[in-house]
Amino acid sequence: MGQSDALQQATERLDAAAGQLETFLRDMFADAEGGVSIAELRDQVRFLSQERERLLADLDTERNRVRRLKAANEEVSGRLEAVMATLKDIMPAVPG
Repeated sequence: MGQSDALQQATERLDAAAGQLETFLRDMFADAEGGVSIAELRDQVRFLSQERERLLADLDTERNRVRRLKAANEEVSGRLEAVMATLKDIMPAVPG
């Protein structure tokens, strides 16, 4: 095989690889007609990140609300138990 044959084969392989790369990139980034552009993907990532932050804040708020409700529940339960004990003490024994 001569140098020109090797050079020709290398050129053909390079052209084929470049064609495959071009096809891959076109598929990957899609053309502007019907695909999603990089800018659109960035916007989606930005939106999803903001939504995630909002949801985390909402979750934190709800966790705090649950803690407050549990504390209020415990306080009310304790008060009801005290009232029930007081009523039992002041009620005369009912003969059965």
